[in-house]
Amino acid sequence: MRAILDFAMRSRLAAVGMVALGALMPLLFWVSGGLLALITLRRGLAAGGIVLAGATALLVPIYAVLLGTPLAVLQPLALVWLPVMGMAQILRATVSLAVTVQLGALIAVAAVATFYGVYGDPALFWTQILEVLSDRLLAGPPGAEWDRAVEQLAPRLTGLWVSNVLAVAVLCLLLGRWWQAMLYNPGGFRSEFHGLRFAIWFAAGGGAAVVAGAITGPGLLADLGVVLGAVFILQAVAVAHAVVARRGWHTGWLVGFYLVLPLLLRPVVLLGLADTFMDFRARLAPGT
Repeated sequence: MRAILDFAMRSRLAAVGMVALGALMPLLFWVSGGLLALITLRRGLAAGGIVLAGATALLVPIYAVLLGTPLAVLQPLALVWLPVMGMAQILRATVSLAVTVQLGALIAVAAVATFYGVYGDPALFWTQILEVLSDRLLAGPPGAEWDRAVEQLAPRLTGLWVSNVLAVAVLCLLLGRWWQAMLYNPGGFRSEFHGLRFAIWFAAGGGAAVVAGAITGPGLLADLGVVLGAVFILQAVAVAHAVVARRGWHTGWLVGFYLVLPLLLRPVVLLGLADTFMDFRARLAPGT
């Protein structure tokens, strides 16, 4: 992998090709976003923008042939590349992973609020989208079970969709940061990620949104709680990695943590929130 990354960093044409190729393959979009993050982190926004423009231009005719419309390029452009490149530039400027993720989360919060401002009741918008999907995917008319699923899902899709875009951007950014450390600063990503800890004001606001959303049910506050709560999953993951490393525990503990993570999302969110105030990493360091 190092040789491939070295080649991409030496050749702009190779970088354009690799970013575009990653977008064409669903399982490789992480590579596409991560490489764009790496280029922006190392070379700056202008260099990242040139690669993004080249990859977009390359994909336009390919999507036109494969999917029948060149507009399909807007999906990787708007949902992966632009968010990743923006966050990479913020990290390059601030040299703070915590500040970068916080700013990304605030932009996501603004996106949720804007969505509500434009559509009023986003549940109606998502219901229409799901109805179109059902017409395309289901062989016959949807039954009562589908209608119940839509009724339950539509009011929650705004928060889920925005948090998914944010999560993809953050994970691609982390991948690019890891590659940057691997090429130019060995060990740098490990210490940076292990020290990830958000500001108290951000945790207070995020915690308030999570609690308010749980009380009020589906709606704006609940969607904001989903977006901000997802961010603190990342802090909890950083806590887990740091504690295992500082205690010298076997990496099997991390494997177990990731296996139960999908089943314990709410407790993990609370762990991330609590760490901001209690600093578990300092309390669980060797000799304490």
